[in-house]
Amino acid sequence: MARKGKYQNVNPIQRVHPGEPWFFIRAQDKLSVDAVREYSYLLRREANRAAVRDEYDLSDSLSKQADEVMEYVENFVEWQKENSDLVKYPD
Repeated sequence: MARKGKYQNVNPIQRVHPGEPWFFIRAQDKLSVDAVREYSYLLRREANRAAVRDEYDLSDSLSKQADEVMEYVENFVEWQKENSDLVKYPD
């Protein structure tokens, strides 16, 4: 899947600040679909909260990000179906 949004034309790792912790999830991880889906739900929840506070630009931005994350979920699911022999629990 091509990257969208702020990472469209840059390696996201290049955006990490020196010393900043980061977390990486691969589609081969059996738990990845649920983890990424949950992140989309959290974005949607925060978008709704922003809307209640009349922060519509933030709400729109978070909603868009939630939609983009769900596209990754769909890609993870498809990849796992096509590569079931590679899908495993983390080691």
